[in-house]
Amino acid sequence: MVEIVPSLDNTEKKKLFLLFIDGIGLAEKSDDNPVSRLFLKETDGFGLQSVQDVQHFSTAQLTPLDATLNTKGEPQSATGQTTIFTGVNAAEYLGYHLPAFPNGELVEIILEKSIMKELNNKGISVTSANMYSEKFFKDRREAIKNRFPVSTLTIEASGSKFRMLNEYNEGKAVFADITNELIRQRGYDIEIITPEDAGKRIRPILDDFQFVFFEYFMTDYYGHKKQRPELDNCVSILNGFVSSIVADLDLKNEAVLVISDHGNAEDLTNGGHTYNPVPGLLISKDSLALKAFSKCTSLTDIYNFILDYYSV
Repeated sequence: MVEIVPSLDNTEKKKLFLLFIDGIGLAEKSDDNPVSRLFLKETDGFGLQSVQDVQHFSTAQLTPLDATLNTKGEPQSATGQTTIFTGVNAAEYLGYHLPAFPNGELVEIILEKSIMKELNNKGISVTSANMYSEKFFKDRREAIKNRFPVSTLTIEASGSKFRMLNEYNEGKAVFADITNELIRQRGYDIEIITPEDAGKRIRPILDDFQFVFFEYFMTDYYGHKKQRPELDNCVSILNGFVSSIVADLDLKNEAVLVISDHGNAEDLTNGGHTYNPVPGLLISKDSLALKAFSKCTSLTDIYNFILDYYSV
């Protein structure tokens, strides 16, 4: 891995924070749909609910995105995420939706076409804000089949250094669950922090890089378990985290893009994935970027939008 190298003249360049939230779809707004209460502040009280077309707000835009990828069967993580981060319709390529971790065919595609790799090749400085542990890599390297998620492979393909405990201690990393409850359960002596404090850690990372990626998977995890109280907590955490990030942004030149791979947590009737469209939420005051994003209709469109974002 190469060392993390800050962007030159970064203060004059556009910046994008990509928040990937696993397993949230757009469904009817109701008391039974915790996802519908996500990002109420950023969407003028609208939230993430079922829409047929693009919805415009004062500082954001919600776009419903097809996650079925022209392929029969329930949308799944490995193919959905590969599609988002490579621009290749992975389900159509394989002929089926693949859950969990990418197989050898998808790994090759990710390592070749990773969005972070492509941005880096175009001179856009990239990084991930997620904090990793040595154990994470040790356990997966010992597995016979690939056990690395699409996100990790996407980062690795770009040559970016993974952020570890040192970066966290410097205030420049966030653990996967945002508030550190999960990593404390695993035996790490790290204090619990508020979602708002976690959000404040993104600003110094954006000061050094033009593209910052962060993955949050707890929504999919609790959606499968149909654990409503835990999902309500996820919603509260994500709302505080994003509001804190947005408060520190110049929305004319900096933006937050929220994307998911498939539905799940919006419908707790069976604990499985859904066929619902997923939200594409762009928080920005850049009219050209918002106009370009309004043309996205599927997960297959996100890759090119991100590449074009820096030139519109």
